[in-house]
Amino acid sequence: MKRLKKLTITGKSVEEILTVFEEDYNVMKGEYDYQVIDKGSAGFLGIFARDAVVEITIKREYYERKLKEFVKSIVSYFDPEINVEVESKNPRIFVAKIEGEGIGKIIGKHGKGLGALQHIATIFLNRLSDTKVSVIIDAGDYREKRKELIKKIVKNALEQLRENGAKKVELDPMFSFERRLVHEILKRYKDVVSYSVGIEPYRYVVIERRDKHDSFKTRKSRTFNNR
Repeated sequence: MKRLKKLTITGKSVEEILTVFEEDYNVMKGEYDYQVIDKGSAGFLGIFARDAVVEITIKREYYERKLKEFVKSIVSYFDPEINVEVESKNPRIFVAKIEGEGIGKIIGKHGKGLGALQHIATIFLNRLSDTKVSVIIDAGDYREKRKELIKKIVKNALEQLRENGAKKVELDPMFSFERRLVHEILKRYKDVVSYSVGIEPYRYVVIERRDKHDSFKTRKSRTFNNR
């Protein structure tokens, strides 16, 4: 399992190191593992004294709790009764699910509020970790509903290309998971190519009719933008 954060700390004793660590990092017992590298020694009459050395690995339970507290502190402004649950799909992907009557205000128009919350939650968690992590926030199964809408958007775009003679169709800006879904759907169609353009949060997908002379080099360069 990839570690999110490992620390090597020295102190007068192992007990002192762990106590100070828990206080400084706001870590609870059970949220970290540790290995004693050197127990240290008081020496003889203070001579040859040696500090203790402990290697500490912070577990993902810590990040789950901190993310839950962070998200809850924000959504409570909209509705104190909103429930927040966090789980980690793997050591680098954390999913926060929020449920309650006030989630509509959090989602916002076209999911912009949800996207903003996800963005700042990702920044927050990455500041706690030495390894880059991703945060996904779902409100009332919004993402599942959004997937169905994305499928309809792709279908309409294909109709524009095939029936109306358009050479390409530019979709509205989307979240990264939505763009990935568009690219995944379009892999089934050999007569079109898709790629992403722009920077977050205005990055969008372009769907083009594939030119029969479209070179391998061109297709390869577009592949790098399919995110």
